Amino acid sequence: MIKSLTAAVAGLILTVAAVAPAAAQMRPPVPLTVSQFDSTVAGTPIVLAVRVVSRVRDDVRGEILERIDDADYKATGKIVDLYYPQDTPTAMGSGDDVKAGTVVFVHAVATTRDRADVKRATIVTPYVTIK
Repeated sequence: MIKSLTAAVAGLILTVAAVAPAAAQMRPPVPLTVSQFDSTVAGTPIVLAVRVVSRVRDDVRGEILERIDDADYKATGKIVDLYYPQDTPTAMGSGDDVKAGTVVFVHAVATTRDRADVKRATIVTPYVTIK
């Protein structure tokens, strides 16, 4: 009886251990706040939540959003200029979907003040609310 109980507990632990990493991957990234972004130095990898204001070719201007929780963000008024080439890997959409009003998580590298180069992005417009 004790051996079978021990085996069952061990099996449960292995199952939870296998599922936990997958569940952790399902959460959206935690983006930088405006003050964190303002203090980054060139070359620093960053994650931002951005609502696109405009796009002209490879230049995207967006407003940084601050996280309230996984689904709710607040507008900050802080503008960031992003270099976002058309061939940038974009999940849940394509580069053509990045236009005014789109909400995007960008994984980027800070360049100069208020600028960054996007390395990959995820479009999350249908999944977030901006307050």
